[in-house]
Amino acid sequence: MRTPARTLTAVVAGGQALALVGYAVSIAVVALTTGIQGPSEVSSATGVAVEIVTFAVFGAGLAAIAWGRWRGHGWATVPFALAQVLALTVGIPLLTGADDGRLWGLGITAAAVVGLVALVLGGRDPALDLSDPQKSAERH
Repeated sequence: MRTPARTLTAVVAGGQALALVGYAVSIAVVALTTGIQGPSEVSSATGVAVEIVTFAVFGAGLAAIAWGRWRGHGWATVPFALAQVLALTVGIPLLTGADDGRLWGLGITAAAVVGLVALVLGGRDPALDLSDPQKSAERH
């Protein structure tokens, strides 16, 4: 049985996964089309490659979490919550910072808050109910 809260958290994680992978792709496209720019301390081929791989790996991880939330796997609950807390650590400074990052900060913060609220208010997830193994097996 898929609950609305579990569906919403899966959608939030899936959207975040797409955004992270899209950001990794955009970094690669910019680096390939305009070259590596910025201060010499941080603008190297290795640094850009690590940045691209890092965002892509985080995106893949969130895709796995989205799949786990969608399928009702209990293991995806804690990583989902942690990902939302990490999103808030990025979104809130962007939201309260310079004008050019406020829209991104609003989107990141709103998605994280919606995900956390759905997780908390969604009630007990039937996938995590281990009190009756027979009923738990029937749900999957």
